[in-house]
Amino acid sequence: MRLHVDRVQNLTGFTVCNVPKDYYCWVLASSSLTSDEPEFYRYIEQLSNIFLNGEGYRTNINAVHSFLVLIHPNFSADIYINDFPIEIEMLSKRNVKEGAVITDSDIADIRQVRFPGIEIRESDSVVCCLKVGWKFGLYFNFLGPDDRSDIASLQFKLGQLYRLLSFQYVYRSLESKAHFEEMVKDGWFPFIEILGEEYKTLTHVYQNKKFTYDNTVGKLLGTFDESRVNRITDKWWMKPIFQKKQLLIQADIDAFLQGEESGYINCIKNLYTEIEGIMRLLYFEDTGKGNRIGLEKLICYIGDLAEKRTAGDGQSLLLPQEFLAYLRTSVFTNFDLETNTVDLSKHSVGHGAAVAEVYTPERALQALLTLDQIYFYLPSPPNEAK
Repeated sequence: MRLHVDRVQNLTGFTVCNVPKDYYCWVLASSSLTSDEPEFYRYIEQLSNIFLNGEGYRTNINAVHSFLVLIHPNFSADIYINDFPIEIEMLSKRNVKEGAVITDSDIADIRQVRFPGIEIRESDSVVCCLKVGWKFGLYFNFLGPDDRSDIASLQFKLGQLYRLLSFQYVYRSLESKAHFEEMVKDGWFPFIEILGEEYKTLTHVYQNKKFTYDNTVGKLLGTFDESRVNRITDKWWMKPIFQKKQLLIQADIDAFLQGEESGYINCIKNLYTEIEGIMRLLYFEDTGKGNRIGLEKLICYIGDLAEKRTAGDGQSLLLPQEFLAYLRTSVFTNFDLETNTVDLSKHSVGHGAAVAEVYTPERALQALLTLDQIYFYLPSPPNEAK
């Protein structure tokens, strides 16, 4: 449904506090928020009254799930309701063909939202309400007479909002500090490969005091059969740094796929060293330096790669800063024999300090997922679809 209205109100924004007459006050002219925030309902009610029930037309508010309002400099407006086209720019976990069905479990990240066939001009003020699942997001940007909107920035902001609505469970798991720290201690992270229902289920286990931990992890491990593991690793060999290590890494993957205790031990023993090896070779090829480079510098270097891949988007699902913390506190944490603090890590494995009991199937899977996470931080091959 598309409406063209000849004249709408000249909106500046929303006041952010009570103010008496003849006093200065702040006005919120641009913002992005979700239906979890109380302000959402205050703003959406006023906006829907203005744009969805205007002079000479009325809309059944109960039937509206999304709308887009473009307010032009002459205060005419084009209003799109419900079934207007929406496209998202996503980072795909796998090869996809045109017309294929996409689910959350296929998405590694969301970057932009656009509306094909709908022209948004730099001079347009924009109001957009989107529904994803059972949540709503609201974006608005009211321009002054001489203001201009950056359309690319608009698409990125809408992409951030859509991503938050789609993957709010990921961000909430990070905010639940105690639960998240417990997950990291057990070696888990919002790895890109398990984003979707798998990670959502895993977070529920920790929120419920791990009553069903063994069963949940067992089911998750069962999904990583030869077909799925090959789908993950096949893309690795497209990047030169992984090609150089393919023979060694493939041996670790083959050990994992044995599904036996000895295989998991061999996988962990070798794959943890290959994680550092990939990081060190990346650093060397980029800087020409490799000798006596400490792990902290290598970890920070991986963080720099991730920041470049995400264009500094701190809310990216690639979670660069959080992953650096994971590398420090889980993958490369130190051990102390005197205090019997010997968690599984590259150091405890490499120095032979880790006991046999910690060489578990889930730790082998976590090593594989860690390497896969680093893969997504590397620049795209020249022929990779954008």
